Amino acid sequence: GPGPFGALMARYPALTAIVAHMGAPDYGPFLRLAAEHERVALDTTMIFTGFFAPIPDSEMPLVRDLGLAGKILLGSDFPNIPYPYARQLPGLARLGLGDDWLRRVCWDNPVRMFGPPPSAQTAGGG
Repeated sequence: GPGPFGALMARYPALTAIVAHMGAPDYGPFLRLAAEHERVALDTTMIFTGFFAPIPDSEMPLVRDLGLAGKILLGSDFPNIPYPYARQLPGLARLGLGDDWLRRVCWDNPVRMFGPPPSAQTAGGG
């Protein structure tokens, strides 16, 4: 839960952590932990697909801001998901947070954290 996780991050602030499922069902506390801790990010696995309860509208400005700040990453848990893989992307697009937000969440933020995939490195000449 967010309490023990927050205590862990307070004790080890250099720890890099990705919170699965955006912390469901404790969205608000985990969104705030990601905002407060430089090395905490959230993934979108199973969120915005209709599988989990929706994130409250009051939290969506923070979802937008954290996605733009590099703190939200596309997650899939593929192939271990109870719905078709393709459902994740339309769910993110329906949020209406813009193409820049989608590009960052689906590509830029993960690449920033993990580096480009080998195929992207060779395609870019690097």
